[in-house]
Amino acid sequence: MDIFRKGLRVLERIEISIAMALFVVIVFSICAQVVFRYVLGSPLVWVEEAATYAFIWIVFLGAAVGMKRLSHIKIEALSLAMPVRAQGILRLFGFLIMGFVLWRLLLAVPGVMAIEGRSMSVSLPIPVPRSWFYSMPLYVSTISMALTLLYYSLAQIISLVRGTPMTFIDRTPVTEAAREGI
Repeated sequence: MDIFRKGLRVLERIEISIAMALFVVIVFSICAQVVFRYVLGSPLVWVEEAATYAFIWIVFLGAAVGMKRLSHIKIEALSLAMPVRAQGILRLFGFLIMGFVLWRLLLAVPGVMAIEGRSMSVSLPIPVPRSWFYSMPLYVSTISMALTLLYYSLAQIISLVRGTPMTFIDRTPVTEAAREGI
């Protein structure tokens, strides 16, 4: 489990780094667009499309990071009033539902990518299949979230067997973080 946890932490850092780099691309390309349009009088036709595609990737990478930090929106008023063991069982049930949804996405997205792969980007300097910007980010983040969910499910089962609270991938106990509002 320790190697799995460390691997997820490395993956999280990679996802954050890529998202930050894409954010820089968005800022610089839009700044370049302003200069080219209003100073040089010759707008760049590809900037809006490139910025949109970068933003899509940022959103899905952010969703994968959010899963690693268990920071997606959830209502915990009921579960926090329960004993730690009951919280773990309820969390495991939620993981089961998330796993089913991720499994369905992993099955469906390749078909969508095949269809989207037939059309190319409109205004980018080089023709790139649209699936790289619409379906591919969903598929990549779904794989990342599925790996994360597998880790958290195993960690929750182990914590239920041992009678200890489950921890995030950074080893912070989940129950304490929930009470603090993280």
